Amino acid sequence: MRKLYKKILTGAFILLFVFLFKLPSVDAASCRIGVSAPSSAVVGQSFRVTVTVSGSASIGSWEYTLSYDSSKVRLNSGTLHVVDYGNGSKTSASYSYTFTALTSGTATFKPVNASVLDYSSTNECLSSTGSASVSMKTRAEIEAGYSRNNNLASLSVEGAELTPSFNASTLEYSATLPVDTTKAKIIATAADSTASITGAGEIDVVDGLNKVEIVVTAQHGEKKTYVINLTVEELDPIEVKVGGKNYTIVRKAGQVENIPVGFTETKITIEDQEVAAYKSEATDLTLVALKDEEGDVRLFIYDNKTKEFSKFSEATGNGTYLLILDEADDIPLGFKKTSLKIGDDKVTAYKFDFDKDKNFYLVYAQNLQTGDKGFYVYDKEDGTFQRYYENLSNIKNKIIFYSVCALAVSLLILLLIILISLFKKFFTSKEKKIKKYQKKIDKLNNKTSKNNESDEENDDYDIDDVDERPSIKKVEEDEYVVPKKSRKEKLKELEDAKKRLNKSKPKYRRVSLEEDED
Repeated sequence: MRKLYKKILTGAFILLFVFLFKLPSVDAASCRIGVSAPSSAVVGQSFRVTVTVSGSASIGSWEYTLSYDSSKVRLNSGTLHVVDYGNGSKTSASYSYTFTALTSGTATFKPVNASVLDYSSTNECLSSTGSASVSMKTRAEIEAGYSRNNNLASLSVEGAELTPSFNASTLEYSATLPVDTTKAKIIATAADSTASITGAGEIDVVDGLNKVEIVVTAQHGEKKTYVINLTVEELDPIEVKVGGKNYTIVRKAGQVENIPVGFTETKITIEDQEVAAYKSEATDLTLVALKDEEGDVRLFIYDNKTKEFSKFSEATGNGTYLLILDEADDIPLGFKKTSLKIGDDKVTAYKFDFDKDKNFYLVYAQNLQTGDKGFYVYDKEDGTFQRYYENLSNIKNKIIFYSVCALAVSLLILLLIILISLFKKFFTSKEKKIKKYQKKIDKLNNKTSKNNESDEENDDYDIDDVDERPSIKKVEEDEYVVPKKSRKEKLKELEDAKKRLNKSKPKYRRVSLEEDED
């Protein structure tokens, strides 16, 4: 009992000592290897994976091997087996890898055979290793999951009522705003939060019809367009007709977005009403904005004397601002009138007859900056203009033109000569032909008689020495000339004649005068 008491007392004393006099403890360092990567990737594209070695204190040395499924991803850059060390002040180190997704599925990246030593104690301090997984899909698989909902949940115009009432499947509406309204607020909400909307919000409006388009684009890319025909009421609208089309004059200023270079805003009077206009001192032109039945606004030339409107076709290029005119005062030699589309306008142009290049045209225009009128070369390919220097170009054009004319005249003269020759040959009299042929016959008969005399002296005939020309007899004027025979026919006739001659010759037997030997 006494021994037990001593043990209890000794234990209590030790506990009291520890409680009263705590010894300082040394916390062991902890280290970790983590992996970071994107949550998803597209098959065929590359992505980055990062491995980070970190510790609560300085890390001394470390080692790991990055593990992955090579059937799903391909390593593009980075060292898989890492052995490295620190300098006593480094508490972390990072290593980057680039992979390419090969197929759909999930790829996991994890350090294996890892070890991290504390710098101070050189003891193992690795407490945990992380991993990262990447979900890989093809573009088609990703898009298949996108929303195709491109409907509006609501549509309204502030201060106006839509007709008919809004319905997601109804795409066109009408609304009316009071007189002097210059801005309208369009409120639109998409039925799907992933869809986007353009065309809504606060917009500028003009008197009369304004066509407003609200476009909804689904996450998948499909678009749907809602149209609001927004009419701003107008007192006593001024209606005009240009080129058979109905327009309304835009009376208020500030309704034209881009005023042409050289024009300034002013006021003129049309039908006792003040109208916004745009005046150019250099060109002495006045422009007025007109709006068509679809609500589109554009500028037209207004003639204050005739009170008529005409088309304003502005063209720009190389810093040059031109008004394309329909008719030219004097078309350069060799050019032919045609039509050409510049921008949205169809204008009058001129093309050189012998120019095969389809990109260059000549247009007659007025420079809006200087007011000068003249021809300009338009390059259809790059949309630029260059001043046409008439003197130099005309010389070249005249040379080409006159050269072509001279060639055409030469060909015509040659054709006439050929025709005259043919007519002359065709209408030559029959008597002249007979006389002509008679002379040839006489000449041939003379040669034939000489040949016959020589043939009588020589019994042997050589076919090659025979005159190849046909034997032609003299004919009367009303007889037809014997046609010529071919060489083959003539040779055959001569051979037959030679055979007949040989048959008609007497046959002699050769007799010897010497006596026969016994």
